[in-house]
Amino acid sequence: MLKSLFLRFLKDRLLLIMFYLLNIVCVLLFFHLSEPANKEYFYPLAIGLFFLSVYLFIDWFRFYPTNHAIEMLGKGQNIELAASTEEQKAFQQLLHKAVSEYTKENNELKEQSRERISMLSHWMHHLKTPVSVIELILNNEAKTEILEKIQQENKRLHTSIEQVLTMIRMDQFENDFEVQTVDLVASLRKLINARKKEWIYQSLFPAIETSEEDALIITDPKWNEILIDQIISNAIKYSSLKEGSKKLVFQIERIGDHIHLMIIDEGVGIPAYDLERVFQPFFTGENGRKHRNSTGIGLYLSKKIADKLGAKITIHSSHGEGTAVTIRWLAGPKPGSV
Repeated sequence: MLKSLFLRFLKDRLLLIMFYLLNIVCVLLFFHLSEPANKEYFYPLAIGLFFLSVYLFIDWFRFYPTNHAIEMLGKGQNIELAASTEEQKAFQQLLHKAVSEYTKENNELKEQSRERISMLSHWMHHLKTPVSVIELILNNEAKTEILEKIQQENKRLHTSIEQVLTMIRMDQFENDFEVQTVDLVASLRKLINARKKEWIYQSLFPAIETSEEDALIITDPKWNEILIDQIISNAIKYSSLKEGSKKLVFQIERIGDHIHLMIIDEGVGIPAYDLERVFQPFFTGENGRKHRNSTGIGLYLSKKIADKLGAKITIHSSHGEGTAVTIRWLAGPKPGSV
């Protein structure tokens, strides 16, 4: 970095050096023409070069601190910007003014964003109340085909509200995060049992396949259940587009120091040209144009949560045959191990 700074220093002063040397040559030429007998060139030339060197030496120590600080700031290091020359001081004042204006504008935008998020959060929580009341009323009524459909639509509305609230909570993820050893099989059974009516309504048959007696993973239990539930919700949604009974298989496998969960559905699958974009926010693709309830949020949330949990999520699919989503976690210690 010192070499690059020195080259920049010389480049900035190249015109000055050239004019100074030209001036020396002109002075020597003038005295030579005035007194042809005088052959002394080295002494005045040496004096001129000495003063030039002294000037450049002093100027270098005025140039280096400020430009070194700029280099460090460009690399993301927090360092005080020292100014020596009037030009550097003017630049420093301009920079401080720009930073002050940016900080003020940024704080205003953050405050506006917090107000919008707070209002949206309150609105979503208010929406949950009538949705919950509708669910209670439907549970106390004799089931008919129409009421079953209303209940399913109410469930979709509840899922959408929860997705929005999850997106809002993601901004404070670190404040609501606790790493624990979690039993993956128990979590899956809990999530499957919570959707009993949906399995029946959509003619879906969930099955857990595992060779592990204890599939323990290192993660946050609450966020991990949200992650898996988003995948299950997507699997149900796109499996419902196919007629007849379908399976939803949860395969658990231990590979080295990791636990892998593969969620395999027999739904409509995802076209190959859509696979690369499925984790982008609000991307629905070809299936989304056919399914009116697609939001493009589920897989996006899954990827965001997986990244924050330190898990890895991948997806493979064959159009018309089904989709397999794989989630990988760090395996927890086996019971009895030290």
